[in-house]
Amino acid sequence: MQQPSAASLSKILLRDAVDSDNGIAVLDANNIFLFHNRAFACMFGFPDGAMLGKHYDDMMAWAYTHRSGPLIEAASLDEWLAHVHSRQRSVRFRAFEVDLVDGRWLLLNEQVHAGGEMVVLCTDITKQKKVEFELKQAHADLQRLALTDELTGMPNRRHFFQQLDTELARARRYRHPMCLAMLDLDHFKRVNDRYGHPAGDAVLRHFAAFMRQHLRAVDMIGRLGGEEFAILLPETGVEEALFVLRRMVEQLARQTVEAVAPGFAYTFSGGVAAADDANSVDCKWLLAGADQALYQAKSGGRNRVNAYLPDAKAPAPADAA
Repeated sequence: MQQPSAASLSKILLRDAVDSDNGIAVLDANNIFLFHNRAFACMFGFPDGAMLGKHYDDMMAWAYTHRSGPLIEAASLDEWLAHVHSRQRSVRFRAFEVDLVDGRWLLLNEQVHAGGEMVVLCTDITKQKKVEFELKQAHADLQRLALTDELTGMPNRRHFFQQLDTELARARRYRHPMCLAMLDLDHFKRVNDRYGHPAGDAVLRHFAAFMRQHLRAVDMIGRLGGEEFAILLPETGVEEALFVLRRMVEQLARQTVEAVAPGFAYTFSGGVAAADDANSVDCKWLLAGADQALYQAKSGGRNRVNAYLPDAKAPAPADAA
């Protein structure tokens, strides 16, 4: 079989390049377009044939003005072009992704030849990027679900305790104050028994929103289970924590949850333990202290917040509220 001549092979390759669904372009050493196929022009939003003999920078300026081509997030076109020039021809071959103004994504392969000429091959990878983004979002959603209480949107028990460990370690390192508060809705079982579990869920969501509204952004709230919540208050001494939580007791008394019943109101009790000497306490100590103070608040009539007194005799376990 007769082998094709070099000229015939060149024609075949050129025809394939012209008809290819991939974008192909050739630039000389001065970044002047020597060749491009229709697919390349279409991918970047250029009029077919308008690029030949034009400088790369001029075509990017045209695209920038006509809101097509690469998505430029730099402060100016000149800044973006300076970044591009710093990368072009820095190696003989490089591959990178480019997102376009219209939301599509391209994979670009640049190959530099000995004379400085550069061949650019573009492949539309929009579908692949969509799948990639969906997988990343699904992974993020799974992580969020693993660490979030579904009903209230708050950190769950596992996540809260992770943050407690982190914050206590920080308090130890810098010898900063920190408080842990344990909160429990008063007589919550009665709400479920009288109004039903959907009403109980409405109360829990209301309390979660109430706490977000009345606490600082740096304070972390977690739902530990049932009607039990915990609050981590960094950079906070016990007196300040008591002031904040007792003010919340007063403010909650002025609110009603009409979704449960006309004029329906509820209260909470709380206990606070302070890591005043962070080097001498651990998470178990804080939890036990806050829980003991919570029990004392409930035993003292509920609808109040108590502080843990380390020298006080430990009471018996709290009864069900």
